[in-house]
Amino acid sequence: MIRMTAAEYLAGQQARQQAKPSRPAEDVEGPVHRSVLDLLRLRLGRDYLVQHTPNRPRSPVQGGREKAMGAVKGWPDLAVYGPGPAGPACWFAEIKPPGTSVPAYQRAVHDQLRNLGFDVRVLRGIDDAEAALAAWRIPAAARRA
Repeated sequence: MIRMTAAEYLAGQQARQQAKPSRPAEDVEGPVHRSVLDLLRLRLGRDYLVQHTPNRPRSPVQGGREKAMGAVKGWPDLAVYGPGPAGPACWFAEIKPPGTSVPAYQRAVHDQLRNLGFDVRVLRGIDDAEAALAAWRIPAAARRA
């Protein structure tokens, strides 16, 4: 058995921490999310509401609380509410960075929403957001240029 002093142990811990500088994981979805959100809000104006549902608990305890309050794992990132071609409508958008896939649990929720009659689109940038606005048949007058 090797014995070391507390000072030796702490020195070793410090050396390991300095050898592996910690840095936060790169946020690749955030910039795409913000650009799509900005575009939707700009194009839709005040007649529409674009809402984000955060779905990432900060801890297992918080996750349990959110689930008990109705959070659904895999729920789309954005909901767009407003006047549609046939009256009030709601559309959903899942934001993903280019080159990433939608996990099975999210696809299952999206499929369930589609089966209920809602349109769910995966948006990977501004071009996809513009295409979604056209597909949702939002009146051109509402889509400010």
